[in-house]
Amino acid sequence: MQLKSGPGSGETQNDNNSEVQAPRPFTQGSSSSLSNAREHLEDMLEMQPPSTSNSDKPSTLCDDVQVDEEYPLAVDELYNDSFCLTSYTPTPQTSLILDHYFTAVCHFNSSFDSVNNPFRSEVARMMADSPLLLGCVLSMSAAHLYQGDKSSSCIPLEFQTEAMSQLSHTLSKLAMTKECEVDDNWPTALVYREKIPNVSDDLLLSIIFLGMTAAWHDVSATGLPHLHGSRQLFKSWITLNKLTDIGKRRQMTRTQTFVVSSMVYWEAMSSALFDQQYEDLSHLTMFCDPHPPALIQPCPWTGVATPIFVFLAKTLTLVRNNQALKSLRVFESGESHRKALYAELLAKATSLEREIVGYRLPFVGLIDNIGDPCTTPDHLLYISRCYRLAALLELYSAFPETIRREEKLDGAIDQDHDDDKAYLVTALAYSILEILERIPDDSGTISIQLLSLLIAGSVLGPVSPRGENEGPKRLETLRLRIFVRQRIHKMYAAVRLGPIGNAMLILEEVWARMDILPAVQNMSSAMPSCHWIDIMLEKRLETMFG
Repeated sequence: MQLKSGPGSGETQNDNNSEVQAPRPFTQGSSSSLSNAREHLEDMLEMQPPSTSNSDKPSTLCDDVQVDEEYPLAVDELYNDSFCLTSYTPTPQTSLILDHYFTAVCHFNSSFDSVNNPFRSEVARMMADSPLLLGCVLSMSAAHLYQGDKSSSCIPLEFQTEAMSQLSHTLSKLAMTKECEVDDNWPTALVYREKIPNVSDDLLLSIIFLGMTAAWHDVSATGLPHLHGSRQLFKSWITLNKLTDIGKRRQMTRTQTFVVSSMVYWEAMSSALFDQQYEDLSHLTMFCDPHPPALIQPCPWTGVATPIFVFLAKTLTLVRNNQALKSLRVFESGESHRKALYAELLAKATSLEREIVGYRLPFVGLIDNIGDPCTTPDHLLYISRCYRLAALLELYSAFPETIRREEKLDGAIDQDHDDDKAYLVTALAYSILEILERIPDDSGTISIQLLSLLIAGSVLGPVSPRGENEGPKRLETLRLRIFVRQRIHKMYAAVRLGPIGNAMLILEEVWARMDILPAVQNMSSAMPSCHWIDIMLEKRLETMFG
């Protein structure tokens, strides 16, 4: 996999011919042991439980994140030669950044936080044996710790460069496993051996973390170079773990569930950022099992419905494909070709719409206890429902022919007007935001609400000037716009990451353009004249919205 970046990106290019050399934020240790590293990580988890701000009440994402000298690790211990992680002795700075990961990053980077949070349990266990994963954890933690601190901007860059160097080295040494397969062209079951990269859990998670947090270092970085390279590795990982077998998928370990859900979420968040073929996501279809296991293990990013995010990734891919067809209208001869291509997209959209509508969310009683009083099973179900409706909103906007009058969307909208595309899309947006209003601001799910707020908020309008139309629709639209602004502002206060600001800039521009439509056009439709993806591209606000 080649790692590179475009102009202005915070990502660093590494290839076989020129390796980027950066000051190493840590030094190699000569007498370290993996057991000491594991013990230290366990100590950190015990000494820094998720709730540290107040012993009398649970911590929330909106609590102020404090980074000061009051760490449970003694300063002398940081300089102790016997205290080490994996293969090096940490510097005080490294320990500070690792400490920040457990006290802050684990808390806001997941929809729930407790000892059951995989960012605490699974990642801590694996990075004791994985210098690569540890490096990626330090990279993301440093990016957040020094967010907005221009005087220290070189520190997270050094950790990011080191992590990418570790990744390049790991990939160059990747062992190959021989996998037996049957050639379908030979009924006599002729068997051949195919070499499959021996992709480990920590390798995949490392790439996912680097890609998902690239925008933490540079808000304009999308992490797409990592995504493109990770797909083949993910497919190899699926093969090695025999997850093509539905029985194996229904009995996945917690680590496997964490890897799959993280990869799916990454695909969903990235699908609005670039053009790709619908078939490029076909390997995710196997994880849309309509019969989930008896007990649902909540995931940090996809909650309790990973299939919903597969549907969202496919939907946004079709939306971008449809937008690309508009360029073919320039030439008269291109119109017939455009119609043929649209028919192909419409067939895919119709099939996808049936999958989305037919998917049933799990019952509350089937959701495993996550041990976080701030994030209840109801909150996770609300989020799943919101993203389900968001996928339908985008699909119906781009492909109105997919609207079916006989279907009921969980009672989310009034069916009396469902033959009106503009009404249906607006009603879906209202439903999404009304569901989000039921979730309190201190819920851990606030960390994964951004894209749903962006999708639903982008169809709130137009709003006429005061005095022209004081009807209930105008007032409700204004009220929901205020809610979207407030929720995004609270999200930024809790998470403190640049991509959140980009989402708000996109929405403000969409609303401004929608509101001037009545003045320049004789339009009665509530549909926006420009999709939020178009605004994002025009204003160069592409970033990771997850």
